[in-house]
Amino acid sequence: MTWSRTPERIDSLEPIEGLRNPLIKRVRSLLRRKARYEERAFLVEGARAVSDMADAGITALMILVRDAEDDITLLDLAGNSPVRLVAPRLFNDLSDLPHPQGILAVVSMDDLPRERADDQSGDDLLLIADGMRDPGNLGTLLRSAAGAGASTVWLTPDTVDPFNPKCVRSAMGAHFRISVHHADEQELRRRIERVDVVAVADANGDKNYDDIDWTLPSAIIVGGEAFGPTASIRELATANVRIPLQSNVESLNAGVAGSLLIFEAARQRRRAAHLD
Repeated sequence: MTWSRTPERIDSLEPIEGLRNPLIKRVRSLLRRKARYEERAFLVEGARAVSDMADAGITALMILVRDAEDDITLLDLAGNSPVRLVAPRLFNDLSDLPHPQGILAVVSMDDLPRERADDQSGDDLLLIADGMRDPGNLGTLLRSAAGAGASTVWLTPDTVDPFNPKCVRSAMGAHFRISVHHADEQELRRRIERVDVVAVADANGDKNYDDIDWTLPSAIIVGGEAFGPTASIRELATANVRIPLQSNVESLNAGVAGSLLIFEAARQRRRAAHLD
């Protein structure tokens, strides 16, 4: 079964009522990682997220709208995407949220930004997430990376799926603005060969994060919440950086720590550009 991108007339469609409907079964399967990668598709929930998708010029494979009086106006967000109405009780089963908003889009992974193979620019700012297991933290990092102007996010095999629905919600549209890739250690080594600064966020690091010259081509490594980066990924680092904390606070969560580092890099680069 292939996804059709042919828009359907809303006034000619009866809302889907049955749980056994093939489309409903297919959309529900995308709550599972295995199905997402088999289909090369993931779910985007809520009016703001669907609007961000449209603003990025992406046409959904399918948009589902809850057939309820308060949600019918969300049909305006469908644009050129194919769309179906879904009975309220059935629509609520398509989300992992207890009270989902009334619109949900199926988006192709292949429509997302990709790193250009010929991009050999000297202003790289890369983010590497190694072993992060919390989808909310990863989503926060993706959002910060996009907001700070990072070029690419790389994820090691032990990192949570970036298309997990909680991660997609936390990223708040970042998937449509920055390229995200899976990579093993060998691929990461190849990718950072031209990077001058490879810094790992470490509560026991020997340098403060704002003492690093982030205007150079840089990669920031953020490890898992419990144990930090793996030993093999740590070996890639040229610097271990800490965030000074007061009031006996031991550490920050991975999403916050990585965000501070990447926005410090963005601050230094803006300042350098202004001085030039």
